[in-house]
Amino acid sequence: MTETVEMDRRERVEKMDIYESADTVRHYDLRTNTERHLPLQHTGSVSVKNRKHRAVEVCVCLLCVLLLTAVMVLCVYFTTERNQLLTHINNLTEERCQIITKYEQILNHINNLTEENPQIITKYEQILNHINNLTEEKHQIITKYEQIKNKNDELQHGLYEHDQRADNFKWIYYNFSFYYFSSEGKSWSESRRDCQQRGADIVIINSKEEQEFLKNVGGDSDFWIGLTKTEGVWKWIDGTTITNGYWSSQSPQYQNSYCARITSSGLNDWPCNFFAKWICKRTILKSLIT
Repeated sequence: MTETVEMDRRERVEKMDIYESADTVRHYDLRTNTERHLPLQHTGSVSVKNRKHRAVEVCVCLLCVLLLTAVMVLCVYFTTERNQLLTHINNLTEERCQIITKYEQILNHINNLTEENPQIITKYEQILNHINNLTEEKHQIITKYEQIKNKNDELQHGLYEHDQRADNFKWIYYNFSFYYFSSEGKSWSESRRDCQQRGADIVIINSKEEQEFLKNVGGDSDFWIGLTKTEGVWKWIDGTTITNGYWSSQSPQYQNSYCARITSSGLNDWPCNFFAKWICKRTILKSLIT
């Protein structure tokens, strides 16, 4: 029974295949005949279609050319931009290297300053200690100066009282020194001896200001001073050489004179054995400090 059913099914399938093949043949013959018997009026439509196809092809070609041109332009543009970007990157790289070098230099400088910092602090402490020492010395000098000033006042007061008792001489105070102006005349060597007996020495002039002071006090009188000619050179009694600024316009004028006087017009030379007044000088500043 089963075999019979299977055989019937196969027969039906074979019959369907035969029918489909026949239909296919008829459809092919019909399409062939139709194309064979097409009227001539359809030939123009085919030409139009062909022209349309060619126009489309031309448009496509133009689009391709345009696209190719655009691609080339974009390639050139992007290549230029790429080169500029690479150049900028190279510049930035060089600047980065320079910045790194500068940073290393600054870092080294900071390290050097860090190493020098203790030395600076030590130096500052030394300077501060020195300033403190100077401050202490300043106070000591001020104290010493006050003592000297008081002593000078006492000495000046004592000399003033002594001047009141003796009319033939006097002492005048000027710039931490006392000056004695004689009222009689002696030779230069005797004048110096008199000064030494008084605990002083014949005057040495150390500045123009001191010379002007002595000229103003001495007035029109001429006085021996501690200036002599030694081996052809005019020197003070302490061995220092005189400058030309102290002399008057006409001195020295005596060839055989070896001593000098102070006059109202300046210094001039004079024979040492001639008689003249003299000036003694006693500096008290050094003696009081020591």
